[in-house]
Amino acid sequence: MATIKHESHIFIGKVRRLFAVHFRKGYVARQLRDRQGDCHQCGTCCHFTIVCPMLTRDHLCRVYGKCRPKACRLFPLDQKDIDDVARCGGVCGYGFDTRARPH
Repeated sequence: MATIKHESHIFIGKVRRLFAVHFRKGYVARQLRDRQGDCHQCGTCCHFTIVCPMLTRDHLCRVYGKCRPKACRLFPLDQKDIDDVARCGGVCGYGFDTRARPH
């Protein structure tokens, strides 16, 4: 059962990603250079707070290879996003190589 704290944390992450994708393009570009792996298409991130209307009954994305929103195409932006997937019981196929550059 999700708690209010859990739900609000996930919602804040959704707002943070939306803001970053549109207003922190340099940050996003740096993060994506360090991102490794690929999407398992598990749909966990599509269920954050509000279930995505583009999911099929089988929990697959209807627009995955076509016209996914930018925030979806760029997910995850950082380790916080991967942590959010884990909080929701999923295992993200991506990871971040922070050894690649000094912070």
